[in-house]
Amino acid sequence: MQFTNFNMIDNSVKNAMSKLMTHKVEGQESGLTIFQVAKLMDTIRFNKKEEGRGELNFSLN
Repeated sequence: MQFTNFNMIDNSVKNAMSKLMTHKVEGQESGLTIFQVAKLMDTIRFNKKEEGRGELNFSLN
């Protein structure tokens, strides 16, 4: 059961990272709101801290 939970968390992080990368490329043309972006970033940061990895930073430039 633990392996399945890890896969679910890993998939959610990968999905969030993919959405953020798409958002970064599309810029203002992206359909994501600032609240959706913040939630995706929280998903990544929370799970990265749990796994002991570094945080992922996105610049606005």
